[in-house]
Amino acid sequence: MRALLVTLAACSLLAVAACGDAPTPLAPSSEPLAGKTEVETTAPWSRAVEGQTGPGSLYAIYVPQRWNGDVVYFMHGILPPQAPVALPQGTDWDSFVAVRDQFGALGFAVAYSTYSENGLALKDAAQRTHQLRGLVASVLKGQPNRSFLVALSLGTAPALQLIEQFPRQYDGALLACGMVGGTPRELQFVGDVRALFDFYYPGVLPGDAANVPDGYVPTQAQVAGLVIPAITANPLGLFAIASTAQTPLAFVPGNVTVAGPSQSSLVQSLIVALWYQLIGTPDVTDRTHGHTPYGNSDVTYTLGTPVVPALAPVLTNLIAGANAGVDRFTSPPDAQNLLAKYYVPNGDLEIPVITVHNLFDYLVPFFHEAAFGQIVQAAGASDMLVQRAVPDYGHCSNAALVNVVVQSFQDLVTWVSTGEKPAS
Repeated sequence: MRALLVTLAACSLLAVAACGDAPTPLAPSSEPLAGKTEVETTAPWSRAVEGQTGPGSLYAIYVPQRWNGDVVYFMHGILPPQAPVALPQGTDWDSFVAVRDQFGALGFAVAYSTYSENGLALKDAAQRTHQLRGLVASVLKGQPNRSFLVALSLGTAPALQLIEQFPRQYDGALLACGMVGGTPRELQFVGDVRALFDFYYPGVLPGDAANVPDGYVPTQAQVAGLVIPAITANPLGLFAIASTAQTPLAFVPGNVTVAGPSQSSLVQSLIVALWYQLIGTPDVTDRTHGHTPYGNSDVTYTLGTPVVPALAPVLTNLIAGANAGVDRFTSPPDAQNLLAKYYVPNGDLEIPVITVHNLFDYLVPFFHEAAFGQIVQAAGASDMLVQRAVPDYGHCSNAALVNVVVQSFQDLVTWVSTGEKPAS
């Protein structure tokens, strides 16, 4: 089996590289635009304003040459906790600049915030984005005709919080590659990947599924340098993790036992999940007041879809061994309650929502869509939800998904305008 993964290092390192509501702390800011600056723009924009609101949060508001009277509030995805807070340039924020300009060409003003910090800043993301309403009104000399939320990845959780808590202040939402099934579900996935990896490959990575040594902030390449030799020596462990129902690592459909896109994408998915666990666990632990954010004390790992069907009996035995020997952790109720507060959706949608998701998303698994659909159905709001799957591998910025995002946004606007629900 070792020969199956001799090319992993070369393959994977090439790929690794969110008006009538009661006032609340999320209420739109009425503060003046202190320190705002006009920014030089090019088509399709006629004006752009940048400034700061809140403790360290930057914002930008772009007004197109042919403004249609509507505004898009954009919510960006996860950024490493250690990364500087900055407005996007070039391909930052999952190719957002290109998408922003497409919204402008359609006539929409666009407003967005950096939030005050990076990492799992879900509470701050909701607050800073909602405050943009007051800033936009100051720039435009009045509220826009309609307000749309467009969110990617992590931004989809606070976007859901806003539309569920303030449905009369937003007209529609587009949520792409998002953890719409809830924050706890996403953190459970990442933690389970790490716990199983440590069982099959003990001692390879510092710390464990609930703890990371202080000051250890590896790059993806450094994580790959530790992980690839281990899975090259024992590919069955990788196949077992990917075949476990609780940790369905995404990969390009095909034979993962031979060198090629299927194998390299499977390895990339493992490396990305482990990297985010390593750089994200201290950040999440800080937000849960030092309490363990991950727990698997009541988890029974089961066989999902075998990534190598012929090895199903072997994988079943490996997973049974993991259930007997994996390290177990308990997350206290206060930590879980905080994660649920920011945010697990209640599904009571009052405005149109379209979700778009890659079928083979290496960071936020597609299972979030099934979970969200069930939550919305239980709330009796399925008529307000359209879910779309993109049969591609990647997270947020791949070309196929970006194209579907732009088209889906236009469908959302038509839905809001006509009341006619589009197809999935």
